[in-house]
Amino acid sequence: MKKVVDTFAHEQNLIIEESGKTILVTGCAHNGIMNILEHFYGLKGRMPDYVIGGFHLSSRSGGNEDFNEIDRIGKYLMNTKSKYYTCHCTGMEPYNRLKAVMGGSIDYLQTGSEIKI
Repeated sequence: MKKVVDTFAHEQNLIIEESGKTILVTGCAHNGIMNILEHFYGLKGRMPDYVIGGFHLSSRSGGNEDFNEIDRIGKYLMNTKSKYYTCHCTGMEPYNRLKAVMGGSIDYLQTGSEIKI
């Protein structure tokens, strides 16, 4: 068996444009949420109004992304002026760290959550 590095080229994101608002829906953001946003910016020349999805900052095998990296991501996300809704693979500890950096610019979604845009 040959081991091959996964580029996650198969991972897709969804752009919804409706009533003058743009929503970017990510999966688990294996390519990195900042990379996904940079790609979006390259396509649209602006940042989305809303971003919904996981940020893959937590691992099922235990452990989270380094807090310094989470702080760096939070500062980057704040500069986009988008509203973020994150979930599942972000992890609660990384989410709480992002929330401390981003305040009302980020919220957590869980099963049954509803958001109004």
